[in-house]
Amino acid sequence: MPKPFAFLLISMFILFTFSCKNEAQDAQKTVPEKTAVDTVKKPPVKRAPKKDLTPEDIAVIQSVMARIMAEPHLKKYASYLVTAGMGTMLSEDKGPFTVFAPSSVALESLTAEKKKFYATPDNNPKLEAMLKSYIVSGKMDKETLLQTIDKSGRAKLKTLAGTTLTATKSGEDIVISDGKGAKANVVKGSIEGSNGVVYVVDGLLGAN
Repeated sequence: MPKPFAFLLISMFILFTFSCKNEAQDAQKTVPEKTAVDTVKKPPVKRAPKKDLTPEDIAVIQSVMARIMAEPHLKKYASYLVTAGMGTMLSEDKGPFTVFAPSSVALESLTAEKKKFYATPDNNPKLEAMLKSYIVSGKMDKETLLQTIDKSGRAKLKTLAGTTLTATKSGEDIVISDGKGAKANVVKGSIEGSNGVVYVVDGLLGAN
């Protein structure tokens, strides 16, 4: 059974944090004056053996979900993915996926009513559909995306929500539109993951 992505990522983070902390403490230790207590030998501390990471573990750590969680501009989108229960899909499924993730600034532009709506557990299916409208099946890295646009003027991209995004160029910028009048510029990407790529876009797309 595959390990939950959140447990694995958090475990790795905690292990790394405590390791760094212990190293810093060791470096700061000074040699105390000898006392009677110093002569008492302490039993050796048993440490748990280190476990080698499996290829599956490494794939999860390098997944598109991990890339989204590590990207400072995508904290809100990552939070929504976890709330909707989509983290496992983007971390453990082979995909591949291409994610045009809206920045936290873009998501903060949602109305108060929409934010409350997506925060309600009963509305998780609607939240999932909204998030999937930014995820395309298949890997479309920046080089491939630009080649497609240069060849035909645009690239049609079918999302997991069943909608279609269109990628075009405006000068040197890549513009993503949803066919309903909404457009967003790619401001970062493509960010490579083990099961796809991630782009950061500066606007909202689809019926949000």
